[in-house]
Amino acid sequence: MKKRISGATFALAFSALVLSACGGGTTTSSIPATNAGSGGSGSGSAGTGGSGGTGGSGGGGATAKPSAAPGATAPPASGPTSLPTTASGSIAPPTPPPNAPGVTNVVPALPAAGTCRTGEVYNISILSPVGDTVGFTVFEPAKFCGGQTYPLVLQAPGWDGERQTALSAPAPSSTGGLVVGNNLSELVAANYGVISFDQRGMGYGTSGKIRSMDPDYEGKDYLSIMNWAQAELSWIAYGPTVDGKDPHEPIMGSIGGSYGGMYQMMLLNIDQRHRLHAITPNITPNDLSFSLYPGGVIKTLWGDFLFGTGATAGSHPGSSQYDPFQVQSWANSVATNSEDQYSKDYFGYHSADYFCNGTTIATNGGAGTAPQLPPTTQTPKVNAMIWIGVRDTLFNFDNGYRNYSCVQRAGGDVRLLSYQAGHNSALDGTVPIVPDPYVTLFYPAGDSVDSRCGSTLNEDAAQLAWFNQYLKMQPGAASIVPTQPCISLSEGDAVTLPAVPTFTSGPAETPYNIGALDVIAGAAPDVPMATTLYTAGPQGDVEVGIPHVQMSVSGLGGVTTASPIIYIGLGIKHTSNPAVWDLVDNNVLPVRGTGYFDLDMIGGGARLQPGDQLAFLVYGAQDQYGANGNVSVPSPAVVPVIVTGKVFIPDIGPMMANI
Repeated sequence: MKKRISGATFALAFSALVLSACGGGTTTSSIPATNAGSGGSGSGSAGTGGSGGTGGSGGGGATAKPSAAPGATAPPASGPTSLPTTASGSIAPPTPPPNAPGVTNVVPALPAAGTCRTGEVYNISILSPVGDTVGFTVFEPAKFCGGQTYPLVLQAPGWDGERQTALSAPAPSSTGGLVVGNNLSELVAANYGVISFDQRGMGYGTSGKIRSMDPDYEGKDYLSIMNWAQAELSWIAYGPTVDGKDPHEPIMGSIGGSYGGMYQMMLLNIDQRHRLHAITPNITPNDLSFSLYPGGVIKTLWGDFLFGTGATAGSHPGSSQYDPFQVQSWANSVATNSEDQYSKDYFGYHSADYFCNGTTIATNGGAGTAPQLPPTTQTPKVNAMIWIGVRDTLFNFDNGYRNYSCVQRAGGDVRLLSYQAGHNSALDGTVPIVPDPYVTLFYPAGDSVDSRCGSTLNEDAAQLAWFNQYLKMQPGAASIVPTQPCISLSEGDAVTLPAVPTFTSGPAETPYNIGALDVIAGAAPDVPMATTLYTAGPQGDVEVGIPHVQMSVSGLGGVTTASPIIYIGLGIKHTSNPAVWDLVDNNVLPVRGTGYFDLDMIGGGARLQPGDQLAFLVYGAQDQYGANGNVSVPSPAVVPVIVTGKVFIPDIGPMMANI
């Protein structure tokens, strides 16, 4: 992974750069802003597995229709089609994609039957149906024997990363840290074949423009890799698909985190052959709009960082690796502090939630475009081990829970686990992108890089066990992985529950009145107004799950002249340091506009010691959204509001750590 800079300085500087490129404080983008309104209402629940409520958008007016981005190109038109069959009626094998121009791919010869050799590592470059050169590296199993077959695992890096082209010493499965769930060398040593590939527009082997996991572009690139492997690697193990509908398909698995988890969710949903038997996405989004524009509010620190690194990703010629639509869409968002409908469509189609919620999306990159694949309400059946970081401020716990809820409905073995590590960890090894002052004040050293759920279970160890059971078909191998959701509370401390408590499922949540909180939206960054909900008893308490709020936001005297943005979360006042509120898991949910809101908050968990207080917090400004203010105003504006209502807390009592 490339070294990255971080923090608010980068974010604000890059926002200024984007705005400058678009003509100062306005944008020359052909994507107009959403017209400002005076409030709105919202509702939604993560318990449904959907995208959750976004609350009032502050946009009571009509949404202007943006035009298509200049230079955008449409992929070859093709929707879901029937797979070809043989004369006997069985599904025919795929046609291998051609070699990339000027490349002659060579696959090493198999060992003679009954003999073994050390597995080889070699590079392949192919041409995909959308005209991209797709580069990947094949790792044969460490002990490669003629006449034997092996499962194949796909691996891809996260955002702005590069594929692996060489083996390293396998890291011990007990090793903690940020880079987990990508232990390729451990899998090869355990006699799995692995293919590591460059994401579209990133790394040095795959061309094309970044479209943030578009099924019509990235999807076709990565299906080509699967087709090549099936056609060219005669050593891949075969078996029936997980749903039992096809008795003879390759046995494949997948690993990777963040953007490297997104490809897994996408391939699960678009591969008609259902070749993925086991997936292990970690710190992966469910809905990109919810992750990047929660409540219609741009997540400035993360957005600027991601756009900046993606703009210079890869080694292919060109000043930007982004599709032109994505460049203009981001510039417009920075200028207007909002997300227009075409952006919602674009990121919605590129999200796992599209294949869960059944919602039709009209466009895929501006006027005159359309998704090639229809929405679905159910993923194919698969065995999925999903990990999510509870302190992750980019792809928070709610994303992992929604992916879990959706995939679980198909009937496979689906398990949800969490840890303290994630995007909240310092990507450059020194300073995190989003400040997390509370982790150093209240939690053990090393908390933010702890990759375990509980005191022993590390993701890499769990991943190997998962594949041993579901790719090598070793009964009981995955018994070390909890069958119930595992929710991390801090380093070495976690609980498992039969179901994640939400407003609509699991153990009942306790309602608390939040009173009337006077908040000045746009003022006093990181200084919350608080309503204390309860004090933990002599045995302490555990708050774990996804809280819910039903609240009204109104202007003083019932009048506002703008569209305020506030940020809500839960806080703990520790008896050990009662001077400050510890923002639970460092996560807030932005709420835009005035009116009534019925919303899931950001989930996770915390352990309260005896005498600790839990509170509902409302911020007028928050460092994760450093440049946000009123709609169409990219800097904070002062708007006094009153917040009233109820919050529903997943309070499960003084439960001890059980893993």
